Amino acid sequence: MHPLKQYLTDLQESVTDFSVRVGASRQTLYRIINGRQSPKPALARRIVEATGGAVSLNDLFECSGAQAAILSLPVERADSELDNHRLKLALAIVFNHLTAQDAPDPPPRSIAIAAEAASNTYAALSPVTTRQGPARLTQALRPVLEEILRECADPVPPGPAMDRGARLATELYYQSWGFERQT
Repeated sequence: MHPLKQYLTDLQESVTDFSVRVGASRQTLYRIINGRQSPKPALARRIVEATGGAVSLNDLFECSGAQAAILSLPVERADSELDNHRLKLALAIVFNHLTAQDAPDPPPRSIAIAAEAASNTYAALSPVTTRQGPARLTQALRPVLEEILRECADPVPPGPAMDRGARLATELYYQSWGFERQT
């Protein structure tokens, strides 16, 4: 059973009532629960917040085969300051959000490479920048997003969209970290 469906069943809350709380149509929630659609990042964040973290970002996206393939890829660099598993998930969500709706998912290896590149860039920036945490991760993600999307997306999103994508990936990364630490 999908974790969101389990949550609603446990609380005896209807999909219709929950859809009002998160600002989505009940049809969209049914498609998510049935695995036919991944939520857009903003909706995913609202679902996680509305459930108090009982339904995590991993729960919302691991039902999709592409994300499962991405998350199962090994990460070569275990000594990084960043959690590459969580970073791959945030990047997969953002790539999905930045590409055309009918575009194929980017190759899982591209997501893994992007996570590794962002992690390496994040670590390399530590001696040369005063930015810390989210600000440094956004700084590291922007060129990585641009380069990978040039290889995978047609058309390539404009610069402002990539800036928003880097901020969104950072937000998703740190938000999922906060919910994991609370549980």
